[in-house]
Amino acid sequence: MNLLTVILKDHSSYIEERLKKEITAFEKEGIVIKKREEIQGKNIIVTYQLLESSLTTYSKEDFKNIFKHYMANAFSDIIVYDMESKLIHKILTDHYYYFTPQEKQSILKHVDGVLDSEEIRYHDGITYKISRKAKILHQIMDFLKENQTIHMDGFVRFRLKTYLYELEEGIDKAVEEFLMEKEYDEFIRLLRYFVDIQEAKIDTANVLISEDGKYVLYDHVNRMINSEYLDDLATEMADKDISYDDLLISSLITLAPKKIVIHFAGKVKNKEIIETIKNVFSNRVYICNGCQLCTLVQRAKKE
Repeated sequence: MNLLTVILKDHSSYIEERLKKEITAFEKEGIVIKKREEIQGKNIIVTYQLLESSLTTYSKEDFKNIFKHYMANAFSDIIVYDMESKLIHKILTDHYYYFTPQEKQSILKHVDGVLDSEEIRYHDGITYKISRKAKILHQIMDFLKENQTIHMDGFVRFRLKTYLYELEEGIDKAVEEFLMEKEYDEFIRLLRYFVDIQEAKIDTANVLISEDGKYVLYDHVNRMINSEYLDDLATEMADKDISYDDLLISSLITLAPKKIVIHFAGKVKNKEIIETIKNVFSNRVYICNGCQLCTLVQRAKKE
């Protein structure tokens, strides 16, 4: 009895093993399923047939439905874990052909992050994909109720348009993230250049950043830094919509200290400002784990 016919364009080792896994499960129950493969043009035709005499527990109709359910599970895995990466590559190549191969590789890393963000966390910390797989499985089951043959590429192209649209959206978001990251990297390189060409105006800048994002600068003997350089900077930026983060970075670039010590870094909510300072000033930056200045500030807060 014919159970199902699958038409494939590719026959990777993953597909081979994933389909074999379902057949092996039935063989353990003594149910014999014969598999026949043939090549027609660019397609691989895989047909599954039941040896009816080996079926003792189920009716033929019930077993056919059970078999389709098991295979639908395998097909959904094949789409998500094997075909999806090829689909993403194709969409990226078709829509964003102007990126270099290296840029495309960087974008693909962002795609993984975007798609992985579509997750929810259940009790016991177990994470599940919301599921592209669950949605696909449901659609395959609906299709197999009425059909004995499934063309995997055709099914994805014509029956999973919402899924393909979600992949396209994920790639678009990944491209946005990539461009923002590229812009940030160029911005950091520019700031590094400004720092490198400037002569240091002070030896050490102690940076105390509060949890609300405000900051105070002290010199190497723990005196608050109030210089003409910062006064000019504050005047220049007064009428502009400048954040504390921008003002801090600008102040440090203006002073170009030989050494920057960041205090209370663990309490800062905006961790990005710490990373930006590290990226701009690299080996000039040190994170304080507790010192006399920290103690003085903490005592002052208590008083």
